[in-house]
Amino acid sequence: MPLFKGCDRLLLDEVLGKSSSRFASYRKGDFIAMQNSVCRSLYLLCEGSVYAQMISEEGREFTLDTLSAPDVLASAFLFGTENVLPVTIVANSDCELWIVSKESIQLLIEQDKAVLRNFLAVLSDHSLFLSRKLEQFALQTLSSRLLGFLEKDGAIQNLQETAFILGVTRPSLSRVISQLVRQGMIRKTEAGYVLA
Repeated sequence: MPLFKGCDRLLLDEVLGKSSSRFASYRKGDFIAMQNSVCRSLYLLCEGSVYAQMISEEGREFTLDTLSAPDVLASAFLFGTENVLPVTIVANSDCELWIVSKESIQLLIEQDKAVLRNFLAVLSDHSLFLSRKLEQFALQTLSSRLLGFLEKDGAIQNLQETAFILGVTRPSLSRVISQLVRQGMIRKTEAGYVLA
């Protein structure tokens, strides 16, 4: 687990042995945490993957990110003055989570500099990711977002799923794909749509 890399194992065992931490198993599609719920614990993803999703009052859904084990979830909201989750966390596959209380994490951060450094690195990495995501949606066109998606993921195999990830409707995505195919920027293969 990245959060505990290089930490004092004896301290970790002592603090977590006395804490109210617990392991939880989730099946694909299960809700792990709901948007607007109070964040009282840190979620440590030990196995599997999850996705973070925002849902508007009108019911529009936007997938912010997909995270795979090992990773730390909800780190940016645990110690906030308004510690409310802005996303719903859903199991993307069967997964195992280690749910650790805020008090235990705080004690570890106070007593072990490695945990403090790791926690700050996790926060910084997640902040950088969110900044890039905001830039992507605020400043880029759907065409450039789609091309960036293809550079990162290699191929589009499922239009509905990709539209969901990009936060657009399937017809909008289909129009942009057709336009990019005509321009020769992407092509259709057996693996799906790929960069030309």
